[in-house]
Amino acid sequence: MTGQRTTGGKSVASTEEAAVARIRERASAVREAEVETALAKLDANGDLSDAERETVERLGDRLVESLLTVPESSLRAAAAADDEETVETALELFG
Repeated sequence: MTGQRTTGGKSVASTEEAAVARIRERASAVREAEVETALAKLDANGDLSDAERETVERLGDRLVESLLTVPESSLRAAAAADDEETVETALELFG
């Protein structure tokens, strides 16, 4: 990566970092909402154990990590290739 090309006044690398951060923020928000919904449903009778809660939390974390691995890798590869269009598209999709 040259770090010389810019997109909107920023280097492709910094734009890539911003896109990855936005994707992570969005995924975190979705994870939080869905885990809370699942926990509320599972605990409707009030008998959900701490271990079961932790299992649901870890499941949410693993799903986010699994789902983000490929897009993050692709964004990093696009930035390394100075592929502004791909990085900008990611920013638009998750901005």
